[in-house]
Amino acid sequence: MSLTELVEVGVRCLQTHGVLLDSVAAATPPADRTALDTAAAGMLGAALPGVPDAGPHDPRLRLFVPHALALLRHVTDPATMGEALAVATRLSTALHRTGDYLSAWETARAAADSAGPALGTEHRLVLAARSRAGRSLFRLGRYEEAERLLRGVRTAQERLFGAVDPDSLDTSHGLQLVLGNLGRRDEALALLRSVVAGRRSALGPDHPLTLRSRASLLATLSAEELAAEQLAAEEGAIEEGDALLSLPEQCVTRLGPDHTVTLGARHNHARALFVLGRFTEAEEEIGQVAEGYRRRFGPEYPIALAARQLLARIRAALGDRDSAVELMTDVVTRRERDLGRDHPFTMASAELLGALRTG
Repeated sequence: MSLTELVEVGVRCLQTHGVLLDSVAAATPPADRTALDTAAAGMLGAALPGVPDAGPHDPRLRLFVPHALALLRHVTDPATMGEALAVATRLSTALHRTGDYLSAWETARAAADSAGPALGTEHRLVLAARSRAGRSLFRLGRYEEAERLLRGVRTAQERLFGAVDPDSLDTSHGLQLVLGNLGRRDEALALLRSVVAGRRSALGPDHPLTLRSRASLLATLSAEELAAEQLAAEEGAIEEGDALLSLPEQCVTRLGPDHTVTLGARHNHARALFVLGRFTEAEEEIGQVAEGYRRRFGPEYPIALAARQLLARIRAALGDRDSAVELMTDVVTRRERDLGRDHPFTMASAELLGALRTG
């Protein structure tokens, strides 16, 4: 059965369950109600991607939200509630990775609120749902709220599960993004380096999450730090597999050329080349990445716009200001339409466009 057929079956089953749940729940014996809830959670989970990946907006995902939340409100069995919460968090992740950040935040927040009183506010799955909500708050431009939420979740996770637990590291990766966008670059870099070390230890050097965090270093390091990395690699002071500027090739070898992490590593590598003043190389790489994003995700997708913004900066550095202004005008228009004029991403893009226009 194809994914589309599976989604359609899941929607029909969940719609039936949602219609019947309120009316029959009171008359259903507890054992049978648990079986009904477990079956509903299983059908919902089967209709969602097992590991949500970045992709174009999918309006069908929103159809599952009211059913996932209704299920959590009705479940009484703790084990079934945990299963239903895990599915709701996966749904939030899928929404987030298709760019629907508002729905992702609302889903994760409501799911954690529903399950928290029964499972406990420090239950692993409740904390994971709140961590997911914090990641979406960041993408919504609500940085201060995201920092408070993610920092609180991370503190609890590290106390309960340890600093190198995968959930703790996932929250830490999200928190360093927030700190970087709040202008606290040194704090963000220190946290990111600890995430890289933790993921390497817990998951191994070739795990996609390890490679993703290493790729984030390419988007964080200064020109001086990148130059030092390059010099250390040339002098053999670091292992070939640890050379940061060769990370895209490592990702191609370990994950394949079309993997989302590989595309992200190439994007950040182009940024590193730009910072190092290697503009021609940077333009070639980010041009290929931007086209890959456009084909895969569509022109409105957030990281597609980020790639086009970097391309505009590189074109300006190469002296092609007209092309840079044209690119940034399109980016600003699309971000205003999708995020609003007051979103930090939109405001930053508009500021860059103004700078390009004035030379």
